[in-house]
Order: sequence, then C-alpha cells, then structure tokens
Amino acid sequence: MSAPARVCAVIITFNRKDLLVECIDALLAQTHAVMRTIIVDNASTDGTEDLLRERGLLAHDAVEYLRLERNMGASGGFARGVAAGRALEIDWIWIMDDDAEPRPDALTTLLASPPAADPHTVAVCPKVVYAEGGIDANQRGDFHRRLRPLPDCEYRAGHYPALDFLSFVGSLVRISAARATDLPREDFFIWGDDVEYSFRLRRLGAIRLVSESVVVHKRASHSFETRRSRALNRLLPVTMWPTPYERFWQNLCGLRNYLWIKRTYERQGTLSAIGTTLQFVVKHVLYDDRPLRRIRWIVRFARNGRSGRFVNIAPERWAQMVRDGRA
Repeated sequence: MSAPARVCAVIITFNRKDLLVECIDALLAQTHAVMRTIIVDNASTDGTEDLLRERGLLAHDAVEYLRLERNMGASGGFARGVAAGRALEIDWIWIMDDDAEPRPDALTTLLASPPAADPHTVAVCPKVVYAEGGIDANQRGDFHRRLRPLPDCEYRAGHYPALDFLSFVGSLVRISAARATDLPREDFFIWGDDVEYSFRLRRLGAIRLVSESVVVHKRASHSFETRRSRALNRLLPVTMWPTPYERFWQNLCGLRNYLWIKRTYERQGTLSAIGTTLQFVVKHVLYDDRPLRRIRWIVRFARNGRSGRFVNIAPERWAQMVRDGRA
C-alpha cells in the first residue's frame, strides 16, 4: 500500500480572525490529516495573532503562523504561502481563504478521486457552496473570451470535467506542478491572480472538478444597494450589484488584472480592450454612486493593465483618499 498523501494547507487571512479560527478547526478535523497548515497573515490589525494564541492554535505542531510586515493583498499572501509550501516535503498544496470551511471529508474525497490518481492532473478542485446553500459558480469555469462559470449540470458525482480556471477556494495543487511554474503573481494585489495561475498550471496538465468534495464559502452576500440599482434590477434581465466607493479599489485591481490577462494570454487588441473598459464604465455609471468620479480611475487602471504597470493603492490609503476627497 502506498503511503498517505502528504498535504500542506495554505490559508490567507486579513482582519477576519473568527472566520480564520473556523477554517483552521475545519482543517484539523479532516478525516485525512493535513500535515501542515500555514497561516499567512496580511498584517492584520484585529488581534488575529492573540486569538490564535488564546485558542492554543499557535502551539499546535501542525500549524505554522507567518505574519507579513505589510498588507500585500490576497495575491501577495498566496504567493508567500505557496512559496512556503513548496519548500516542504509534501505531495499537494491545499489553498484557501480564511472564509472557506472544508467539510470533514473534503480532503479525503479529493485525494481518493480518479483525477488525483492521474499523474497528468495538476490540480483537483472541490465544489464550492454558499453557507446559505447553492453552488458558488464563479469559483470554477471556462475562459473563452471571458470568464464563464461552470454550469450546474456539470456538478454531478462521478463526473470530473476539465476546468480552464480555478479559484483559491479549496483547490488542491500537485506539488510537482507548483514547483514547475512560477508562484502566483503577488503584484495583482487582489482578483485575477488565481485565474492567471490556472493558465500556467494548465500548460503542465489538467485541472479537474471533484464535485463530491465540498467546501463552504462564507463570503459576505451582496447587501449593498442603491435606489438606482434596485430599479434597474427590477427592469433588466440581469442582476448587478453596485460597489460602495470605499471598496472601489478592488474593482480597479480586477479590471487592470483582467485586461493584462486578456492581452497576455489571448492577445486582446486595443479596440477589444477599449470595449471591455467601456462595459466596465457603463456598469458603474448605471449602478454606482459617484459614477463620474470613477471614470478617471477606470481609465487609469485600464491603461495600467494594457501596459503591465502594477501600482497598487493600499486599502487604508484608498480609504483616507476617499475621506479627504482625493479619490
């Protein structure tokens, strides 16, 4: 009989200490033991380290705490976490955010799946569901000119469809593939780093869905609305959610990173990139507050995406700029 697979889990966290503890508890309760859990703390200010110490988690032999000196964003955290995992004598790296909670048999089911036994598989991905129920479809899918979530009909037992992209919500990456390609891009800061990493992994083999394995994603539901967005969502056949101006920096990173991905991997031309940017502008003009103030930022970050210029505005700096009226 072969030895049990050695798995290192990597969790990224920032100011969500209670969710983090729930995630760690879920990892420690796995029916297939996780050899090492690496917590990458993006310089949290909410007492994360104190709570971990209070709960006795930092004294646990299987838990390693890595605190960064500054907030490097999700992409910087994942890059540091994967780098730490690659240095270990392991077989797989299990990647997730702090708002993920794998069900007790999630890892066992992933490792026992036929794709995991196939050496040509570079990653296996569990089904991601919302805490209130239903599939979080945006975490797995195809990429043909745009991101296309995997249809619900593909989530069935015994069916292991190939994916064009994975998200860092419970994805299990074979260590040989993780070592054969560069780390996730830390300069993306947030959004798109997992998609870009997927494209490089796919050069080495297949990414497969294992829908029998389940991870609960406790992401916050869309609760922010404006009077305009409520009216438009009643009139139009699609539902769109506005973004508070205080969180608009996330959307800007997402646009820049997406345009860079499109140009790098699909050779998107200038006219097509302008069209993508205009779609972004229209969404914010229709649904969001202060739309005219957003346009100049959209244009700036779109240009940065086309030129590959990754200059990030830290969330706390953006918040101060909003308060001062400079954003």
